[in-house]
Amino acid sequence: MCCQKNRNILRGLKVYFFCLLLSVFCFFAFISCDKQEMIINSWNLQTVLKNGQPLNDSLQFNLIPRYTHYNFYYANSLNVSTFASGQLTSSSNGFYEFTNSSTIRMRFTLLYQRYEITAKIKKLTRNELNLEYEDNGNTYFLKLFAR
Repeated sequence: MCCQKNRNILRGLKVYFFCLLLSVFCFFAFISCDKQEMIINSWNLQTVLKNGQPLNDSLQFNLIPRYTHYNFYYANSLNVSTFASGQLTSSSNGFYEFTNSSTIRMRFTLLYQRYEITAKIKKLTRNELNLEYEDNGNTYFLKLFAR
C-alpha cells in the first residue's frame, strides 16, 4: 500500500516536471519569435548619440536623424534609405540577423559604402527600437520609432 502511494506521487511529480519543462521551452520559443516579429517594421531614426553627445557629422549618411529609415522585412531582408545631399538614397544587399536574443547584426551598402553593424538591442517595443554599437572606438546610440 505504501509503495503504491509513493509510485503515484513519483508519477505525479514526473508529469508535473514534464509540464513545467514544456512550459518553459514554449515560453522561451515565444519570446524569441516575438522579438523577431516586432522588429519587422519601418523605423524612422529620431536620435543619434555618439559617445553620449548628439551626432553632428553629416558624412555618416546612415545616421542622419529624421531623414533615415530602416525597413526590416521577413526573410532577414533590410533596406536603409536616407535623404542626403539633396537626394533620396536606398541601400542594396541589406541583411539582418539576431545573433542572440539581445544582439542584432545588420549589413547593407549605401552610396557604395558597405556597413556591417553588430548592435545591442537596448529596447524593442512595437513603437520604439533603441540600438547601441561600437565603431572605431566610438559608441553610437540610435533611437528609432515605428512609422
